[in-house]
Amino acid sequence: MLTVEERIFTLSYLWKEAEYNFAFWAMRPEIDWDSEYKRFLPLVINAKSDLEFYLLLMRFYAVLRDGHTLVMPPFELLEGKNVPFGVMYAEGKCLLTAAAKEHEALLLSEITHIQGLPIKEFIEKYVYPFYWHELPESLFACNDCIESSVMFNFGIDEKISVITDKGGFTFKMSETSETVWVDTCVKPPEPLQEHFRSESLVISLTKDNIAVIEIFDFYHSEITAEFEQNIEFLKRCKAYIIDVRGNSGGMGDPPLEIAKRFISGKYPVRSDSRTPSHSAKYHALEPYIDLDAPDFSDTWQRKIYEVASHTYYENLSENGERDGYIDFDEQETLLTAPAMVLINHSTACAAESFASYFKIMGRAKTVGTVTYGSGAEAMIRDLPLSGKMWLATTCSKLIDGSEYVNVGVAPDIVVEKTIKDITEGTDKVLITALELLRKE
Repeated sequence: MLTVEERIFTLSYLWKEAEYNFAFWAMRPEIDWDSEYKRFLPLVINAKSDLEFYLLLMRFYAVLRDGHTLVMPPFELLEGKNVPFGVMYAEGKCLLTAAAKEHEALLLSEITHIQGLPIKEFIEKYVYPFYWHELPESLFACNDCIESSVMFNFGIDEKISVITDKGGFTFKMSETSETVWVDTCVKPPEPLQEHFRSESLVISLTKDNIAVIEIFDFYHSEITAEFEQNIEFLKRCKAYIIDVRGNSGGMGDPPLEIAKRFISGKYPVRSDSRTPSHSAKYHALEPYIDLDAPDFSDTWQRKIYEVASHTYYENLSENGERDGYIDFDEQETLLTAPAMVLINHSTACAAESFASYFKIMGRAKTVGTVTYGSGAEAMIRDLPLSGKMWLATTCSKLIDGSEYVNVGVAPDIVVEKTIKDITEGTDKVLITALELLRKE
């Protein structure tokens, strides 16, 4: 087990990083971060196991209520805990997508209760204390949140009950069983000829010369060069489907560089991108003003107050912004054929910005579901002992000034995945986009 000193140090490290670098203190005035630290301190000291300690760290960062801010415990602490079921969120329901083989008949039934609690109450009590996102669809998009919450909250030999609208079952995490999974992979609605494939990018072609461009992430800087090497091929296509479903983001430059090949024009940026800033000098001057009733007409007092309350920010330029504008014509717009952009609940961060360029500039319709709603330049660090932390360090809006953190980017054309779609492997979003392009 970790020593008391190691636990205190790790909690203090998390407190310190959030105190000075968390982007959304101005939006969380009700949180007294010092009081939260004091509340968690005796809890981590008295934790009965390393797992309990790390779960407390997860709860500590969940207080900040941000989808880009979390603690991930070392997975080895969960070894031996087997959860023989899986969950997918669709049609506003929690669907059973995996189960022990003897319960295979229950697959794709709706989970109504876990451990005797209605599923919504279970999520409130056992999921949100560890994970946070304002949008339930986004909560499910990036985490096996219900399965993990069972491992977090219950003992290895405790009997766990799961009830669905077609029946129920019980299990113990100490027991192993053969698990059967629903095949949630979608099938192309028609044959596609693959032209290019890399770790982040796949370009395929329909029989009638529509390019399907799948961008899996923006974490790899080489994606820009990979896209550029396919420009001549893409120029010969009659339309484009750009699929960023499941794209969790990455670096800010590749999305804009790729978008510039499709989009023309110059746009005044109103994203108000900011990052927390601190001034030791003004921090030292706090005793000289009334922090409970500062005179905001006095710029000196305002700055002292904002530094003291950690709501003093440094303004940032958006990637590619010049003099308050993004000039999409900095690169020649070579891909001018009609286009559609596919998005879903796990389209996040830089991928949300990418999709928004097309939507805001009127270059392409977005098709699918609301995006994840989180993009804050996460600080990702290994914890001093083990596990990882994510911390949002930048707050900004879309380039037109609209909010998307905890809101997401809404599609122009809403296409929700249904239970029937999952069962049949139907990609209704891609089908809809193809149909719309062929009508143009």
